[in-house]
Amino acid sequence: MTKNFIAVSWHFGHYAYGSNDVEIDVVAIKGDKRRGLGLCPNAVLRVYPVLKNVCLTDPIGGSASFYDTKVKIVKI
Repeated sequence: MTKNFIAVSWHFGHYAYGSNDVEIDVVAIKGDKRRGLGLCPNAVLRVYPVLKNVCLTDPIGGSASFYDTKVKIVKI
């Protein structure tokens, strides 16, 4: 049986982080729409069954436990 692996870079594709226009102290700062492209893997991470809105974390390092998330790939 062949195993396939999926990888998603955490460095490209956030929900905002400079992609939207903002105003700071009455100064308009133009956002860069390219910064909102891509995807953020947070939406597919496994969550704690009790808390329901917090992803599982690595008990040693404390970071998101994204190596434990399993996905099924479906051709559409």
